[in-house]
Amino acid sequence: MKEYLKTYRIKITALSPIHIGSGEKINKKEYIYLPRNHQVLIPDIEKMYGDLQKKGLGKAYMEYLLSNGSRGPALGQWLKQSQVPVAQYTAWKKYEMDAGEAFVAQAARPKEIDAFIKDAYGMPYIPGSSIKGMIRTALIAWEIRKDPEKYTANREKIAASSRERANRKVCLSKETSALEQQIFYTLNRDQKKRSSAVNDNLAGLRVGDSYPIPVEQLTLSQKIDYTLDGQEKPLPLLRETLKPGTEIEADITIDTTLCPYTMEDIIKALDFFQKVCYKYFYSRFRRGTEKPGIIWLGGGCGFLSKTILYPLYGSQAVRIIDNIYKNTLGNSYRTHKHAKDIGLKIAPHVCKCTKYEGKLYDMGMGYMTYRPI
Repeated sequence: MKEYLKTYRIKITALSPIHIGSGEKINKKEYIYLPRNHQVLIPDIEKMYGDLQKKGLGKAYMEYLLSNGSRGPALGQWLKQSQVPVAQYTAWKKYEMDAGEAFVAQAARPKEIDAFIKDAYGMPYIPGSSIKGMIRTALIAWEIRKDPEKYTANREKIAASSRERANRKVCLSKETSALEQQIFYTLNRDQKKRSSAVNDNLAGLRVGDSYPIPVEQLTLSQKIDYTLDGQEKPLPLLRETLKPGTEIEADITIDTTLCPYTMEDIIKALDFFQKVCYKYFYSRFRRGTEKPGIIWLGGGCGFLSKTILYPLYGSQAVRIIDNIYKNTLGNSYRTHKHAKDIGLKIAPHVCKCTKYEGKLYDMGMGYMTYRPI
């Protein structure tokens, strides 16, 4: 291998359920809950429909799909009512997973599942883009910490723009892009257009998709909002997640002619971002940890893990975040009680959690190590 290319194998051990969404939603008419062994079976719909037709249930199944909206029975209940034996379900199985805590309580029972991203063979994996995005956010925070005065103008512009009404999908996108360009766009490949992506020095940080993860490592996790006074509020949102203890491996290659960061720098940046997350957020809920090596990955971690506002503003970030919520959420600002954030001196004012085997976990926590290869 060329000497200027440094390649590493990273290992992320899931310390809590981790979810990387595919964008696919599996509604309650597309999965079968098996209470006897507390499993959820995802059937191959074509195989199942073929068998139901042979049993003379094809028309009834189509009527079931088209009727009742969200109020009708779940697929497992309909099959039981139609006297289809449980033993036959396995012939339809695409994959099966532990149901976790999802069907233990009657309150806030989930109606659909957010699916985990899978490869062409149906195996879960972590996209390299998800890992690189996590690293990129941490490096921005680390650079701000090293020279806070350098980013004073960015800080002032973001604060001013946060007070303007905006679409939540594009809110502060120009301002954060300008900050990223100031930090990373140092290559001068296109001197006429500094904002061109060809100038991004993280082009030299290549993060591959993780190696496939066994389907058996999937479980179901229900979203739980955890409040400052320790209340757990389960919500009807269910995700396919990796079980705590799952090991995820991926390869990172650093082109040292382009990327100014070493693997040691990346670990320092991730550790610093973790300290920020703990200091300004998780410690207020008496959750999280101060240990090094901790990373926050995937969906369901909450706003904090995807933003650089706390590294930029410290405790003053609460007011900026309140402005953003106020100007992007419309009526949801009141519905979700974000007006409380200023008084509580924390934003957002709930911690995103879930349960696995009876224990409450913060969503998306992992422990990362690496070795040269």
